[in-house]
Amino acid sequence: MMLGVLLFSFLSWPLQLIQRFIFWIKLRKINLNENPPVFILGHWRSGTTHIHYLLSKDPQFGYLSNFQSFFFNICTVGLGWLDRLIAPHTAQVRPMDKMDFTLMSPQEEEQVLSNMSELSNVYSIYFPDNRTYFNKYLMFEGISDSEKKRWQKAYNYVLKSIAFMSKGKRLVIKNPSNTARIKQILELFPNAKFVYIYRNPYNVYLSTLHLSRVVWEGQSFQDITEADYKEIIIENYTKLMKAYIRDKGLIPKENLIEVSYDEIGEGSEAIFSKIYKTLKLDNYDDALPHVRAYLQSIQGYKKNEFIPIEEEMVKRIQTEWKFAFEEYGYDLEYNNRVKSEI
Repeated sequence: MMLGVLLFSFLSWPLQLIQRFIFWIKLRKINLNENPPVFILGHWRSGTTHIHYLLSKDPQFGYLSNFQSFFFNICTVGLGWLDRLIAPHTAQVRPMDKMDFTLMSPQEEEQVLSNMSELSNVYSIYFPDNRTYFNKYLMFEGISDSEKKRWQKAYNYVLKSIAFMSKGKRLVIKNPSNTARIKQILELFPNAKFVYIYRNPYNVYLSTLHLSRVVWEGQSFQDITEADYKEIIIENYTKLMKAYIRDKGLIPKENLIEVSYDEIGEGSEAIFSKIYKTLKLDNYDDALPHVRAYLQSIQGYKKNEFIPIEEEMVKRIQTEWKFAFEEYGYDLEYNNRVKSEI
């Protein structure tokens, strides 16, 4: 895997230089604060992707696609043919939840940040034994002022690049890592708007464990045990959620909406309307037909089922994640006779 990454980087380097030159000229004219992005927050496997897909149907929004994410450093250098070449050979559904997966589907930008720098939480997936990347570039713990400025510069560059490729549209950005970065994002975009989605902690645990089995293990350059992944999940959730609860008050009330994963089952069109009304977003009537068409296309979608949580882990979740159960009103008691879904 390491040799494959190095070979692709070497072969694509000339095209990367050309794209960087183009961006150096074009990005200076882009000011994201003229039309601040909408950020979708929430722990992994809490429903952030569904909200992202939903809002991306509004023609007013620009977003990063899977294709642009995979080939970000060369995706603007006349490589439209590459999309057509690889599309038939890509998965049609996401391995962790069977949601539709196409090259033009929306994607989160954290992967891009990791492709152009080491300033990303994604490196904690590549090297799960090393907690430095998670602590520094997601939690901003033990980070120097110069490292923080480098991260902000790199992140601003990524978002400006997405805006350029989206022809200046307002951005809708989904990235679970940003759930703990509210302060840093507001320093860059003081008028940004936020959609936060939360879910029952038991379901989040099981679904994240499933994610580690089917995705994270295949992206890791280090071999670690499932027990290690369980420890990582417990620690990451605790830190991420406490950071959000601590910092959400920094967001002006009119720029934040919180929704529950459970509301998705009650009708996503209602969530769509609630988001636009609370955040005072324009273009609702124009976007609604596109949203309805998308919702119709996913009728009959079935979630994965998973096995119950072992008793020892239930006790840990009840103890270490108790704050989240209390914050969002979920029952602390775990009943493994009830069918759970990823």
